[in-house]
Amino acid sequence: MDTVTRAWVMELLEKFWDERKILVEVTGTVEELVDEIDSLSAVDALIPIEDLLGIEIDESKVVRRGGYDSKEQFLEELSKNIVKFVEQLP
Repeated sequence: MDTVTRAWVMELLEKFWDERKILVEVTGTVEELVDEIDSLSAVDALIPIEDLLGIEIDESKVVRRGGYDSKEQFLEELSKNIVKFVEQLP
């Protein structure tokens, strides 16, 4: 996968995370950001990437079971797994 395509994949993942971050109310006046996305939600992040690449991605090979605890983990692990998956295609 070339550098430009990797950048697009990362941008799509970052956009997905930012649109789906979960806000929870800690007290009556204070809200805290909870950095996590479950694995089922993470599968939805693959849709625009599949469209971009013109392929179907096997989510069981790229999405971490149990989800992601932080944005950094989501971006790093999922993008790495997507690149690995694409590079192993015939």
